[in-house]
Amino acid sequence: MNQPLSTPVHESVSAAAALYPDADAVVDADRVLSYSGLEAESNKLANALIRAGLRSGDLVGLILPKSADVVVTLLAALKCGAAYVPLDVSSPPARLAMMLESASPRWVVAHPDLAPVVVETLSSVTETARPRVCWTGPRPAIAGSLPGICETQIAAAPPTNPAVKVGPDDLAYVMFTSGSTGTPKGVPIAHRSVTRFTGWAAEHFGLGPKLRVSGHTPVHFDLSVMDIFGALTTGAELHLVPEQANLTPHLIADFLRKSRLNQWFSVPAVLVAMAGWDVVAAGDFPDLRTLIWCGDALPVPALRHLMQRLPHVRFTNLYGPTEATVACSYHEVDQIPDLDADPIPIGRPITGARLAVLDETGHPLARGAVGDLYIAGDGLSPGYLHDPEKTAEAFFVFPEPPQRWYRTGDLARLDEQGIVHFHGRADRQVKSRGYRVELDDVASALHKVAGVTEAAVVATDADGFAGKEICAAYVPDETAPTPRLVRAQLGSLLPAYMVPTRWLRLTALPKNQNGKVDHRAVLQRFLDEARSAAETAAKV
Repeated sequence: MNQPLSTPVHESVSAAAALYPDADAVVDADRVLSYSGLEAESNKLANALIRAGLRSGDLVGLILPKSADVVVTLLAALKCGAAYVPLDVSSPPARLAMMLESASPRWVVAHPDLAPVVVETLSSVTETARPRVCWTGPRPAIAGSLPGICETQIAAAPPTNPAVKVGPDDLAYVMFTSGSTGTPKGVPIAHRSVTRFTGWAAEHFGLGPKLRVSGHTPVHFDLSVMDIFGALTTGAELHLVPEQANLTPHLIADFLRKSRLNQWFSVPAVLVAMAGWDVVAAGDFPDLRTLIWCGDALPVPALRHLMQRLPHVRFTNLYGPTEATVACSYHEVDQIPDLDADPIPIGRPITGARLAVLDETGHPLARGAVGDLYIAGDGLSPGYLHDPEKTAEAFFVFPEPPQRWYRTGDLARLDEQGIVHFHGRADRQVKSRGYRVELDDVASALHKVAGVTEAAVVATDADGFAGKEICAAYVPDETAPTPRLVRAQLGSLLPAYMVPTRWLRLTALPKNQNGKVDHRAVLQRFLDEARSAAETAAKV
């Protein structure tokens, strides 16, 4: 179902529902929701929100567990002419409050089971930025005087489509990424960009009715956009992976078999774990035809392991930051790679995207030269939400030819065939467990922990795991907090994936001639410690 870029993405879902009303749309651990059921439930929620005062152009925060309800809710927000803002329910309330302050959504839709998180979060949000709450079930007693609505108002709303006019440049969603100053950055994406990407993905991977597509990543991670809209705009079935199976290799393998999935999409860390635990048998997953990864580099040994066991499967690497709507390039791996040291390329741009490797002045480099990777095209975000300063630092208009570009912070090169190859980062941003993490964001939070006078955060290559391992060195005050205590306090400020896994307590941080923290020296301390531990273990 190819749709023009002017078609809002939720209208493409409604078009699929009209064609396949009785087909399964969303399958989770508790229920199966048909396309007609998805339409009716999202229409009722949309009408309830509109009756309660939600306006076109507003933002709607989502504080919901991974389930069919979250798909219903984001569609309802879009049908209101609003944009959805998915929030990580595992993040500490202090960080959730920071995001709500930044985005200022008019409403938050929340599950009653998460009421303690919602109440604590909203108590930290200033009154002018505090949203109203729509509870997907009964109003919790703990909610007290928080204004809002609940299942009673939703049940009374009509199941007809509200038919709010939405344009291609209106926002579809806002997702938050790690920020170097300690404040998460909101990345808004328009309907035009979502329609462009999901249209390309549907055509490239051959999505269509009755095909079974994985929904592995949480909704606050932009890979979910491909899962949800790639499936639901084409009449396919979206099978939500239970949260308890997300990083458990044998449970993921069991889910693939029992759900008879045709397409799997995840971050590389999941695939590395599956290969490392040897949970994939020769010829396994007979219904699987496409395996896709994005968000980080997949180590060649893990890829080779899977390709040898799944010769019937098509393997594809996608690349792209949140600012470019899920992915802007792809590379099909046609043959099992031979050399471990030869990483999989970023590949070629998808339809509607452009990639360029430029020098410091913004001019193209010769093929083979390593430079800064820039992205242009239909998928670009209009800039960071309510932050023109950060927008100006990352988005540029180059005069020849006049086009808007995003500087990724990645280093890359073009080979003679025009294929882009990744060569690391140019800044202090890393990928850890599939998430984009600004190391200075972690350091900023660490400086807020009681008993820490100085801190530095670096990243090392993760042993046997995709991405980087976050490491923290700190100098304590006279209370001398242990790494365990510091880590526990940091866990109240950051989501779990941002909390360092390795720690050093030092009497002083190494400094350079300018008196600034010498991050290379800090990194070397962690490398030396790891080497010493390995040598000791070898002697035992």
